[in-house]
Amino acid sequence: MGSPPAEKKDPSDQFAITIQSWWRGQLVRRTLHHATLSVLVIQRWWHQVAFKQREERRVKELVTYMRTERAIVLLQSLVRRWLARTQYKKYQKAALVLQNSWRRYIYHRESMGWAGKKMADEAVDLFIEIAVG
Repeated sequence: MGSPPAEKKDPSDQFAITIQSWWRGQLVRRTLHHATLSVLVIQRWWHQVAFKQREERRVKELVTYMRTERAIVLLQSLVRRWLARTQYKKYQKAALVLQNSWRRYIYHRESMGWAGKKMADEAVDLFIEIAVG
């Protein structure tokens, strides 16, 4: 029992093997190329979805910030208006006190002057002329 006799290899078989090997390589490279393109399409889609989600989150946070900022500005405005109105009322009361005091003073001054003038008009003339003769 010996080993079978070695067959002589035909050169056309070697060419067929080379062509088949080249063709299988082409098929594998084509499959890898399509797989790579598919991966790139999926990645591009995912990046767009992720960007859109980040952008929506950013816009939502910006709207929340602006709403809060607007509320703060409105509150500050209302407090400043209240303080200004309170100060105005205080000054208004002070002005009324001054006006009333001034009017009372003028009234008393004029009434005393009128009373004094009336008394002078109704008074007995005590002027006596002394003639030495």
